[in-house]
Amino acid sequence: MHTISDNDLFHRLVFDNPWWDFTDETEIKFRSPTKRSFFPSFVTRVMKAGQGDVLVLAGPLRAGKTVMMRQMVADLIERGTSPQNVFYCSMTTPSYTATNLGTLFEMFCRRYRHKPDAELYVFYDEIQYLKEWEEALLTLAKQRPNARFIGAVSAGAPTTISGERTHSGRLDTFILPPLTFLEFMRFRNTEEKLFDLRHESAGGKGPGKGMRGNVAMRKGALPHLNAEFHRYVNFGGFLEGVLGQQREGAPAPTFIRDGVSDRVLHKDLAGMYGVNDAQELNRLFALLAFNTAREVSMDDLAKATGIAKNTLRKYLDYLEAAFLIRRVVRVDGDAQRFQRQVSFKVYLAAPCIYSALFGPVAANDQTFQRLAETALVSQWLGAASVRDLAYASWRSGKIDLIAMHPETDKPDHVYEIDWSNRYGSPENRPDNIVDFVERNNRSALPYILTNSIARPGMMRQVDLTLAPLSLYCYWLDRDPTLRSFHRKRVE
Repeated sequence: MHTISDNDLFHRLVFDNPWWDFTDETEIKFRSPTKRSFFPSFVTRVMKAGQGDVLVLAGPLRAGKTVMMRQMVADLIERGTSPQNVFYCSMTTPSYTATNLGTLFEMFCRRYRHKPDAELYVFYDEIQYLKEWEEALLTLAKQRPNARFIGAVSAGAPTTISGERTHSGRLDTFILPPLTFLEFMRFRNTEEKLFDLRHESAGGKGPGKGMRGNVAMRKGALPHLNAEFHRYVNFGGFLEGVLGQQREGAPAPTFIRDGVSDRVLHKDLAGMYGVNDAQELNRLFALLAFNTAREVSMDDLAKATGIAKNTLRKYLDYLEAAFLIRRVVRVDGDAQRFQRQVSFKVYLAAPCIYSALFGPVAANDQTFQRLAETALVSQWLGAASVRDLAYASWRSGKIDLIAMHPETDKPDHVYEIDWSNRYGSPENRPDNIVDFVERNNRSALPYILTNSIARPGMMRQVDLTLAPLSLYCYWLDRDPTLRSFHRKRVE
């Protein structure tokens, strides 16, 4: 029996790296999908890597990590980097399983005679399939200080917070979440139909007041924006959902079910992280998905599933590490954190996963408000400020969502979801959110996110902003300062 030789492995590497055969006369025509809005930030982080540091590109399956790395390769070569200085390798390739990162990389260096100080760009895709991949990458990065090493993972990232550094500051993580609402509209070419991108809205009136950017909603566009938001919630977290109706005539619900459920929910990554009962894990995930945007407790989960709490914690950690759910911590009515977090709010990483499991939800269905809240939280998943999200729950009240200021740990933005527009009638007053702001931080910005009401308000000297939730989700990606919660405060 013959064994796989180095030449066989390198032949496969050549197949994965077709740009190695480029010459000065090669006409380069990179045909790649539209870039995600995260691409410029990714380029910046890649160029800052090196000197012994490693960049980890992390996000759920089907979010577009492989496409983004290949777009980065195209960008480097278009900038003038030698094609023979760029290395890409997917660790899902069966022929690579018997080797290691160093062997493949040194094979590449020997073939093109790269000296130890060569400026190289090295991309390892789905690197989580290798044991102790973090240490292996860091070892290579230390040996080659002028090389930039990038590893992509769909589970088991060093952190789920973008920009957070681990391993003594040497591993930098970049999170690529499911599609944001803004990206969804851009892939569908609907943004320009709904917004006048030349108009300066900052300082104006209405829901765009105080928001930056040369953009204003076109007259009469809100119903159409809400219709787009409804499509996004049901089908829009992954690119398959955007293109589903244009591929082989398949309706979007079918394509979401087949494309997202099969490829995202049932991908066998769990066993690599000590989760051996896939059926039990999927049963728990279905229960969590059904309760997205609701408060759950460990006791209730244990009773509902019959799973021991220690095992539950392991499953929850895995589901969050695989970018399928996001847990948000609880604070009390005085905005104080609990020493033991036995209750938390759970959110799907993308609301369209709900429709993949249980079918699309109508905009007037009572479930849709929770899916709209899930969509709101998902806009933060690619931002470092996702760590600052919380919610409040106490005996006599609750707050749907809170952004805690990272320095003071006081409520900075306070959100109540009002998809039914109940505050459109004078008999309904937002006492709960006003009481919370008065008690904890009068400088906080309270938002009531509605279906279609857009106006400022005031109650007991507390300024309120009523804004359509769909518009606010759009603005969160359009104006990143809204996601930062780093305003200087006067307490």
